[in-house]
Amino acid sequence: MDETSPATEVVQDPVEQPAKRPHGVLNDILRLVLKILVIVLVFMLMFTFLFGTAKVTSNSMEPNLKEGDRIIYYRLDKNYVATNCVAFRYNDQTQVMRVVAVAGDTVDMTEDGLVINGALQSEPDPTKDTLPFKEGTSFPVKLKKGEVFLMGDNRPDAVDSRQFGPVNAKDTLGELMTVIRSEK
Repeated sequence: MDETSPATEVVQDPVEQPAKRPHGVLNDILRLVLKILVIVLVFMLMFTFLFGTAKVTSNSMEPNLKEGDRIIYYRLDKNYVATNCVAFRYNDQTQVMRVVAVAGDTVDMTEDGLVINGALQSEPDPTKDTLPFKEGTSFPVKLKKGEVFLMGDNRPDAVDSRQFGPVNAKDTLGELMTVIRSEK
């Protein structure tokens, strides 16, 4: 090396890392609140578009559903089969009824009871007769495409398709999923 050339030493500054600060309590609270809001939003969306809830307001489905019970129903699938229970609006109240016949079926009422497609149906309570009402639907009824015939399990006290006729399945609220019993 020559004395005229200065020695070059490169000194690098160490990269300063910011000191890690522990999460503050405020950050934790904000994250918790955000998570709670997301969960609430998800439930609101689910119960707006997928599911619905209602309170049973009549004794039409006794003993299976009692007045005051809460129900949860599924809104999207309206391809019902006989024996499904469905929620629908009638006289500005949510009602629950059982599907006894679907599109293409013929419903008749005889002195023996409910007849679907020529076959006498077994009843939910054999001590209570299923008879047509004096005013209401004229029997036999052939259900059109998309229609269902709804009846309450408490046949003598139910206001059902025997009075108001078949119901279009798309006009129902949805299929009953679960029942939350009341304290009554």
